[in-house]
Amino acid sequence: MTTKRLGLGLIGALDRLVHKMTRVADQLSALVCAILIVVTAAAMLIYQLGIAIVGLDDILRMLLIWLIYLGAVSLCLDGDHISMDAVYHLLPARVRRVFDLVTALIGFGLCAFVTKIGLDSLRQDIAYQMLLPSGYLPSWPQSLAVPLCFALMTVAYLSYLLSVISGRRHRELSEAEKMAEGL
Repeated sequence: MTTKRLGLGLIGALDRLVHKMTRVADQLSALVCAILIVVTAAAMLIYQLGIAIVGLDDILRMLLIWLIYLGAVSLCLDGDHISMDAVYHLLPARVRRVFDLVTALIGFGLCAFVTKIGLDSLRQDIAYQMLLPSGYLPSWPQSLAVPLCFALMTVAYLSYLLSVISGRRHRELSEAEKMAEGL
């Protein structure tokens, strides 16, 4: 087996792993969304009855944070997280490719940086036994969303960068994208 073939095999295997990871993040995001809907409905009913449950607002906020960050992972994989479609589709293919490369590089760098900052914050929350605003629940489960999801986004942006460089597609093009590319 040649070195080039081994490298492509390794990249392909890593790419498949990244795709599985983003599918899991999507499924977890959908689960968190369903839980958030149920808990929010229950909270509204409970509040209407005049009952206050300590920490319920913290749980709702935590679920929302997890929902947003988990949902962003698959957007990074396809470069859909940061895009200006109205302008992008009017640009020539070579200019779009440059924009894709710049977006992937910036996304990778920023997500890696936020992962590092999130880990530092998580360590502090654990070390100082920080609590959420209610004063009863530990803050680390909420803080964990930042480094974990941004690490996943970093890997997804790396995969996106490799797809831009290699020219492969992760998903089917929309009709607007096909028209812009002249397909």
